[in-house]
Amino acid sequence: MKKMLLSIFCISLLLSCRNETIENNAPVKSETDIVINNILTRRAIRKYKTQQVGRGKLDTILKCAIYAPSALNKQPWEIRAIQNPELLKKINDRFLSFAEGKTFQGSAAHYKEPGFSIFHNSPTLIVIARDKSSNISYMDCGILLENILLSAHATGLGTCPLGTLVPVLNRPENADLLELMNIPEGYEVAINVSLGYSDETPPVKKKYADRVKIIE
Repeated sequence: MKKMLLSIFCISLLLSCRNETIENNAPVKSETDIVINNILTRRAIRKYKTQQVGRGKLDTILKCAIYAPSALNKQPWEIRAIQNPELLKKINDRFLSFAEGKTFQGSAAHYKEPGFSIFHNSPTLIVIARDKSSNISYMDCGILLENILLSAHATGLGTCPLGTLVPVLNRPENADLLELMNIPEGYEVAINVSLGYSDETPPVKKKYADRVKIIE
């Protein structure tokens, strides 16, 4: 069963994967190599080209998203892929208003710079909302998020999870934004993702293998 699922995953999602190599520089040959290579070569992208994501690729990514497992198959999420420039500007403006006078870490720390975008000027912003009545919907949305990140990378697109924007969209005074996205009552934003064609090649960051233990 596992082999069959792996084959389906590879065929449906990764046929367009670039012929990259795994970090040990071994050639990508098998379906297993393709899956592992896709995981090991994905990077967070914070610089995007202006080219918009086509509907075909977007549909593939969103289909992969909803095929994520969830507890009791509740699927406690709502997903919105925003490509409307006017709405994207409103979201960024609301963040800039919220950020005024505050201190942030990471890329959000540059919010005072001209042309700043909380979603890195990506042409598409994916908003993932969770069912607040479920205590584990955060976990389910996290699994869904990873499906988006990996399927996007497999189709030649870049992504970056966006946590700093979450509390802004959930503020009562920004409820009108959720209404514009048609987010149902009883849901709140759990995570966001920038999506687009990468305009950078970030280096591999240090991974802490010592935090992984095998207990036999």
